[in-house]
Amino acid sequence: MAVHGAALSSETPSATHLRIRRGIGLALCIAIAIAALALGSLVPLVGAPLFAIAIGVLIANAAPGVPANKSLKIGDVSKLALRGGIILLGASLDLGVIVHTGLGSLPLLAVTMTAGLVCALWLGKSLGIDWRMRCLIGIGTTICGASAIAALAPVIKARAEEIAYSVTVVFFFNMLAVFTFPPLGHLMGLTDNGFGIWTGTAVNDTSAVVAAGFAFSQDAGTTATIVKLTRTTLIIPLVLGFGLALPFLDPEAPRSSEGLAKRIYAAVPMFIVIFVLAAAANTLGLIGPYAPLFQTAGRWVMVVALAAVGLQGNWRAFAGSGTRPLVLGLVTWAVVAISSLTIQAWTHTL
Repeated sequence: MAVHGAALSSETPSATHLRIRRGIGLALCIAIAIAALALGSLVPLVGAPLFAIAIGVLIANAAPGVPANKSLKIGDVSKLALRGGIILLGASLDLGVIVHTGLGSLPLLAVTMTAGLVCALWLGKSLGIDWRMRCLIGIGTTICGASAIAALAPVIKARAEEIAYSVTVVFFFNMLAVFTFPPLGHLMGLTDNGFGIWTGTAVNDTSAVVAAGFAFSQDAGTTATIVKLTRTTLIIPLVLGFGLALPFLDPEAPRSSEGLAKRIYAAVPMFIVIFVLAAAANTLGLIGPYAPLFQTAGRWVMVVALAAVGLQGNWRAFAGSGTRPLVLGLVTWAVVAISSLTIQAWTHTL
């Protein structure tokens, strides 16, 4: 009995220390998120997500050689916060209204998203970029920036450095779009509807879409927002598609001989299932007036998650990537924007 008691007493401090380290890591991420939200409110064109990653990376690289992310279990915080933020955001989505109001944009979205993803995967391979980063930049550019990257990252088991770099690349072009799209739209003589559709399909983050759209006109901003929300719902089939294609994307993954049903079951992460159920609950009116609260909470938790991602980002670990991912992001973004304008010109909706 004495030996058994000694064993228990030796394990308890270890478990306690683990919880303390996780608590400190969570507190650090929350502190960074608060600072990022404050800075994001001051500089909305940059936004809290990018500030969160930037602050985290700066802290992580300020003391080289100190693996704070491992000792404070930052990886655990990142995974839990990413999944939790996605689920909370799902509770604020009304799938029925979004699909109904944005139904006319679905064919255009299908073309632009396919063009962007094909470009990201093919060109990225030609540039020698790791397949995970190609996928992250591709889905971040074609869907909804950091949220799409956050949703795909756990499915393809992306590293923190890849997530941080991909989010940074996507947000760089977000900021560029806010400044360049409105004058370009006026220069090309686009209608409010045409500019709204173009912005909703070609700008990544929702805040940037809203900023660029309403900078053009009130009607353009409304159209852009509807198209963007429709685009956001497509994150579900795309993430599932990447999960199914994982054996073909990952050169080290064994080729599965399982049936399609088993592969689909294995490709569906539980947090995505809960995300869909949360969105369905909101669509059925079960969440009611609390939906905006869930949306705000989801965005806040996502900023905490991205702070954790930044704390795991060692610039030296992915400095070898150089400017290639940036070039990939630029070309992919250009392909999406140009394909949107081309289809609209062909269908006379500009």
